[in-house]
Amino acid sequence: MPNHYIRRLLWLVAGMLVSAVGITMMLQANIGLEPWSVLQQGLAQTLGITYGTASMIVGAVAIGAAILCGESFGFGTIINIILCAVFIDGLLWLGWIPPMHSLLTGLPMLLVGLELLALGTWMYMKSALGAGPRDALMVALARKTGRSVGLCRATVEIFVIIAGFLLGGQVGIGTVICAVGLGSLFNLNFHFLHFRAAELHQENVAETLQNLRSAKSQ
Repeated sequence: MPNHYIRRLLWLVAGMLVSAVGITMMLQANIGLEPWSVLQQGLAQTLGITYGTASMIVGAVAIGAAILCGESFGFGTIINIILCAVFIDGLLWLGWIPPMHSLLTGLPMLLVGLELLALGTWMYMKSALGAGPRDALMVALARKTGRSVGLCRATVEIFVIIAGFLLGGQVGIGTVICAVGLGSLFNLNFHFLHFRAAELHQENVAETLQNLRSAKSQ
């Protein structure tokens, strides 16, 4: 495997670990979750499975729906679905991040978790080995409907929150903070890191295989 692919895989794995720490902190803050986490927590409670398993199910459904809409995916997309879930379940099992029981302690933990999620997402996207499953779905829906990605994201996340809440997922002030501020926090981090996500091409599986074959034949 070429050295640059090894470096990109390391960026991807590191990004998944940092994101998993951030998501675990948000879960343990106990003041409300970001939309997809509300759904995944509700699904986990309803089915009696771990949060990580619920995350894998939701990620698989999201990428399946994106494929049906004509969107491609990369090896990084699959690694994202599996690895982040494994890391989150591992962190919850280890108990290194204790649950908070008040807004005073939960809010700082949520904010730190959000920042780590933003940094982890930057690291993952920097690997350019495929869009995340939920992001791929938003892009696919935007292309299919002719609407903006932002509108598709907002619409889907409203339904996701409602479904998650009905399943028992935690909705609270943290959900509002995430819904309102997460996109801006991502943009702020990307600005300071001089990272232009829209200009970075995410490789799909076919492109990665072709590049690896080309490198092997040289």
